[in-house]
Amino acid sequence: MNKIKKILELKNPVSISELDPNFKSEVIAHPDARGLAACFSCGTCSAGCPIHEVFSEYSPKKLAKMVRLGMRKQVLSSPYIWYCATCHNCEQRCPQNVSFFNVLNVLKNMAAKEGYAPSAWVEQTKQVVKTGIVFPTEENWIKKREELSLPSLKEDHPKLKKIIELTGVNKIKPRVDKE
Repeated sequence: MNKIKKILELKNPVSISELDPNFKSEVIAHPDARGLAACFSCGTCSAGCPIHEVFSEYSPKKLAKMVRLGMRKQVLSSPYIWYCATCHNCEQRCPQNVSFFNVLNVLKNMAAKEGYAPSAWVEQTKQVVKTGIVFPTEENWIKKREELSLPSLKEDHPKLKKIIELTGVNKIKPRVDKE
């Protein structure tokens, strides 16, 4: 069993010294994650999640509980916070109206700032910064744009640069194995 799966399945006891008592407060302080305080771990979010059906280790309920316990490192280093299919089933079914999709976005942002972003995500972000689109441009795309009299994809668009600087996207580093 790989290390990540062990962490998420909580096969190993959690040491109190590893918990961050401020983590829950930091997450809930963000306006998009305030609803997490209302979660009472009923499990409806996980029961309706298509990702949970494929990856039983992925569980919105478990991630919410881990946040409330202060398991900062385990949550932010988890690849599962990036697995959401954005179907919104969790929040449509939640009796407490927790927008878990928004909570995941808050967690992803925190993870990225702390160096836990997946390298593929970082590369896609760099591509967006460079050209304005997610996927690398191919030579035939460039020619087709010229044929259609479309503007070229420029690397130095001032408005895009401003957005990148304001959001801090240019400072995100790929996941670093911290152990």
